[in-house]
Amino acid sequence: MENNFSVLRRTDPRIWILLVLISILVVIIFYFPNAQASENLSMVQMFEPDEEAPYPYLIRMISPSEGLKEALYKFVFYEYYYYGFPHFALSAISLLPLKWTNQLTNTSLVFLTLRQVVSLVPILIGLLLLVYMQDGFRTYRSPILYIFLLSIPAVVRNNFWWHPDGLVVLISSLILFLLWKDNLRFSWHFFSAAVFTGVLAATKIVGVYYFLAVGLSLIGGVVLQKISLRKSIGMGLSYIGLMAISFIAANPFLLSKWGRIAYRYILNKETELLSDGYAIFYEKGISAAWTIAKDYYGWGIFILIAVGVTIWGIFKGPQKYLFALILAWFLPLTISLIYITHFKFQYWLPVALPLISCIVILLPDKLRINKGNRLQSSIRFCLLLLIIAQFVAFIVQDMKAYSTRYHREENNERIAFYDTAVDKVGSITKGDLHVYRDYRLYVPATDGWSTETSFEMLDYNYIQSSDFDVLLLLEQRIKDYINPNVTGIDAEQFARSFAFYTDANNGNLQGYQLLYRDDVALVFMKDALITH
Repeated sequence: MENNFSVLRRTDPRIWILLVLISILVVIIFYFPNAQASENLSMVQMFEPDEEAPYPYLIRMISPSEGLKEALYKFVFYEYYYYGFPHFALSAISLLPLKWTNQLTNTSLVFLTLRQVVSLVPILIGLLLLVYMQDGFRTYRSPILYIFLLSIPAVVRNNFWWHPDGLVVLISSLILFLLWKDNLRFSWHFFSAAVFTGVLAATKIVGVYYFLAVGLSLIGGVVLQKISLRKSIGMGLSYIGLMAISFIAANPFLLSKWGRIAYRYILNKETELLSDGYAIFYEKGISAAWTIAKDYYGWGIFILIAVGVTIWGIFKGPQKYLFALILAWFLPLTISLIYITHFKFQYWLPVALPLISCIVILLPDKLRINKGNRLQSSIRFCLLLLIIAQFVAFIVQDMKAYSTRYHREENNERIAFYDTAVDKVGSITKGDLHVYRDYRLYVPATDGWSTETSFEMLDYNYIQSSDFDVLLLLEQRIKDYINPNVTGIDAEQFARSFAFYTDANNGNLQGYQLLYRDDVALVFMKDALITH
């Protein structure tokens, strides 16, 4: 199972320079869409709620403080523990130059920085590590593989937002690199992998899924008589111990009792959300996962090719150990995403990308006609044609996604709805108003309006207790929650919300009158204001 393929002394500096130039070009290309449509936090939230929700906590981390102790406290106890400290620390550090130049109020520049530095750059480095493991930056295959990986729609989509998954790809690729580099010698590379596994688990809990790859290394060491069974057990316990220590060090708020309580609560809540869904049960299984995966990772035949060449490489390829590690990393998380949690495109990135990188084995070391086995050459040629076709399909899809992202603010129907809503409400009253607005609607700071939103399903109790004057309800959200095919996780809460959304859809909310409705959203105003 060991590697008999060494690339460490065969790196071509010309290939390395080319890869750096490609990376710089990619950063420039994504500058333009990532600088768009972030004029204010409401616009950020409308397009991507997952960016806006943690943003106030990030800003608090680097807000002015009275002394070093308070500054460190704010930085470590950031209080949004859905994502780990490594993600928030990198994000906060990337914004320090903007803080020092008084640019934190420039929302567009802030989110451009976060998207480029925290999402894009780490995933580029992670992909370069995968390319290095597969080809060592030594042949034409390295830039071809790098460009292909960059073209995968899931990678392109992840480059558009501020999220921890780019960092997850980097750290997981680094762990894979360290285990591969160790090559069953159980040297400092092996123990370094343990440290970074803890950091990965601290960033997002997916780090625990490396158990099979690490177990494979230990079993391989015993089978190939690199270490004794007794020593392998000690190595395994040492790996777990280092992982646990680095997990706590990478999440230093865990040293506090209150930090541990908060983290445990968030972890339990997130586990429930990922297992069941958000308010309504999400479908699981291969069919549900594939519905999403095919839009971000390619045709079914392409994924089967990637799996097939990986398995073939374990038995026949020059890097049996690397391919075995990749498959051992791929399987546990993939099975979990299909059957235990619901599938999202970004969750699959850290394991899907290494698997897809294995298709490089179909390319010969040198561009020449293979005079060997005709049947094998014909099969390889046909598979390469399919991969080229998939690449073309990726590029077409990427260009559409890029254009949509770049122009998303132009003639946006939700921005137009805001202007209409202001006019409709203003025609009734000019007084101060307490306004509820669904978080996917665009409602920037408006004179006389105090706004509030909720990520939870609405019901009459919430609306009446908050005493809203105006309700701005997204049409799509109403359709989602009155869909007869969905099932609520909390049956009683869902029944109350279903009644509320059914009344909203019929235009007869208790205590409110429907002022305006279009394909985007609805405007309700309190009866007392209209009849006043």
